[in-house]
Amino acid sequence: MRHRGTPQGGPLSPLLANLYLHPLDVELEKRGVAFVRYADDIAIFAGSERAAKRLLASVVKWLEEELKIEVNRDKSGTGPSQNTQLLGFRIHRKGEVSIAPKAIERLKAQVREIWERRRHRTEDELKRCWKSYIEGWWNYFSYANWRAGVTALSGWIRRHMRKYFWQRWHNPKGRANALRRLGVRGRGVGVAWSRRGAWPMARHVVVQQALKTVRLRRAGFGLPWELASSP
Repeated sequence: MRHRGTPQGGPLSPLLANLYLHPLDVELEKRGVAFVRYADDIAIFAGSERAAKRLLASVVKWLEEELKIEVNRDKSGTGPSQNTQLLGFRIHRKGEVSIAPKAIERLKAQVREIWERRRHRTEDELKRCWKSYIEGWWNYFSYANWRAGVTALSGWIRRHMRKYFWQRWHNPKGRANALRRLGVRGRGVGVAWSRRGAWPMARHVVVQQALKTVRLRRAGFGLPWELASSP
């Protein structure tokens, strides 16, 4: 039986953290400190490294004495905001907000998993899975106003899509038929007999022509940050 604390990841944990840590918000506001907090994740901003270290020591002492909270010092520290992250974001010196590198790496890992051919799905199932994940991810991270880290991945993500479909067409005859259905004519169909691997073929000009960005988008495999920026 639990007598102290809350289960990590439990649905009540953020609410209980907000209730219990509200006095910390009041204390920091009294001090005139700029800060951002969500549940037990908090970033406090100072004008210099020296001031940040003093503030960190002071806040840790206050938490331990006033709220009886043991602070994990391994996960607490000071440094330039653009080298740290909060809830998957980075806050830069001039106020820009970008998506943290760890969040980008998690996105890439999920893209690889979803577009893995060995995961047996119908096209409708794949479409629902992709749409649910990528729209949910973007709904959260679209707050960022510095988006270069994710927009640079657009071509890489579509390459994974083309690789998936190339593999799904199974063999030269199936690939040739698929290319013809997608409008490829003449000698271009001959790439169906290429012995190159699926990843290189996903970048081939004929495969890109067959599975154009607009065609992927119309099929339900769009990228929401591109849709948001299109006229």
